[in-house]
Amino acid sequence: MSTVDPAAARRERFERHRGTTGAAVAAVFSGILIIATGAVAGFGFAGFLDTFRLMELNSVFSTWESQMSSPFVWLPIGIVASIFSWWLYSTWNHRYTGDRMRFAGVGPLTLLTAGLAGGVWIGCLSWTAPDQVGMQIDPTFGEHEPWGMGAWIFYSAQWWLPALFALFAVLFFLLGIGGRRRATRRRELVSRLIVSGRRVQGSVTESTVPSSEASQMIFSLTVTFTDLSGTDRWVKRVVRYRTTEVPPVGAPVTVLYDPSTPGDESRIFFTTGPASDPEDFLAHEF
Repeated sequence: MSTVDPAAARRERFERHRGTTGAAVAAVFSGILIIATGAVAGFGFAGFLDTFRLMELNSVFSTWESQMSSPFVWLPIGIVASIFSWWLYSTWNHRYTGDRMRFAGVGPLTLLTAGLAGGVWIGCLSWTAPDQVGMQIDPTFGEHEPWGMGAWIFYSAQWWLPALFALFAVLFFLLGIGGRRRATRRRELVSRLIVSGRRVQGSVTESTVPSSEASQMIFSLTVTFTDLSGTDRWVKRVVRYRTTEVPPVGAPVTVLYDPSTPGDESRIFFTTGPASDPEDFLAHEF
């Protein structure tokens, strides 16, 4: 039996690294690792694609064998390593920010996609050259056939495929900027409401059953509270909780809202834990 609240202990260990140089260095290192492992996966994907590309570019009587080095080895290695580096980056970045919902700098998806773009580009430079550009050469019977649309698409993939991954990286980067700006505005709103808003007690009316197969769960949580005018209100949010911390129906919550617009759900926040900092009200939002 423990005499220490395990949730409080986890919180203390998590916040111990907030803003530290060690956490920043670990986050930067793991971010570089995401790009590198993404590049390995991208190179393996390009090598895997090379075989199917040759099936379109060369005749069935010619060769379909890729000259790239072990493409079927690099792809699974890159995927597994990318999953690990994603977890490592998320862990240390969140420890640095002290916020499990916010990344400092860029998010892992942007880094991974950038690595994939670089790996695919390197892989495309290593693609096996076709027998002849624009023609399927038949060395056995001499019945050569011009390329169709599919063959030209596969041939030009050496240019448009890396560009497509690079475009996704830019898109995820821009979406990340937008997401961080929205998160900053919500954090500023909660900070203002902590000073000028109202905090009342409420309770959970709809929750979910914890699953034994996952460490975290994403689900809809509904809480009810009574505002200062005596009106009962219900608020529904999509939240993310550790499986062991999923609040049951009837669990108490602290609700923070704007008394000037009590019906505006965008200005209503709640927490099942401490209620002193903005992060307390935003920690479980998804």
